[in-house]
Amino acid sequence: MTRSPRPRKPSALSRSTHQRLNSYALAASAAGVSVLALARASEAKVVYTETHQVTRARIPLYIDLNHDGIKDFVLRTAIYVGSSGFEVGLDASGYRNNAVAGRRFSTSGGYFFSAASALPAGARIGPKRKFPVRFPFMAVELFNGVGSQYSDLGPWASKGKGVRNRYLGLKFVVHGKVHYGWARLSVTLGHHRQYDDVSGTLTGYAYETVPNKPIIAGQITGPNVITVPPETLGELARGRK
Repeated sequence: MTRSPRPRKPSALSRSTHQRLNSYALAASAAGVSVLALARASEAKVVYTETHQVTRARIPLYIDLNHDGIKDFVLRTAIYVGSSGFEVGLDASGYRNNAVAGRRFSTSGGYFFSAASALPAGARIGPKRKFPVRFPFMAVELFNGVGSQYSDLGPWASKGKGVRNRYLGLKFVVHGKVHYGWARLSVTLGHHRQYDDVSGTLTGYAYETVPNKPIIAGQITGPNVITVPPETLGELARGRK
């Protein structure tokens, strides 16, 4: 049996190298070059992006994890109004072969659904973690048909209190190879029977540049981490116009 070659051990990055990578990423992204390719060339391990974005009712929030101009994941509000009641929630999903870590459940009636895990800082995200079917929900408010009685469901609902600085586990595929990452979010629930009752705030995301290598949720410092600051994201967006 032929053994696959062992991945080369990444080396530590100096402060000057970090700065050069950020500058190169800005110029290269405008030319359509992925930050992932740049990070590989410099043997970086984790690429972290600072951001601050809030979900809005009926408007998807997209995540381009490696800044190559291709949408990798999406956060969106889910709204249902019917005779039996009112439902509003927040879902997360991946495009193409990308997926979100979570669990699959079954109800007493035989209906299956999946929920995205609200991982704590320090959680290990990699091949051993489960990535269920598409469109796992994060948090949902359910109101009855009349009055204002409600119930909260989902790992990100936390009994109606919401969560702060939890992590979505992410699996995404680039050029046929699987990489792992995370997105840091806080989720609030309003209980006002409105379309924007369930809101998510995205404050950062990161990915591991070595294929099939696990990543630690919340890791944003260290010699092998490079950071893409918010101002660079603006420059990247303008460079694509």
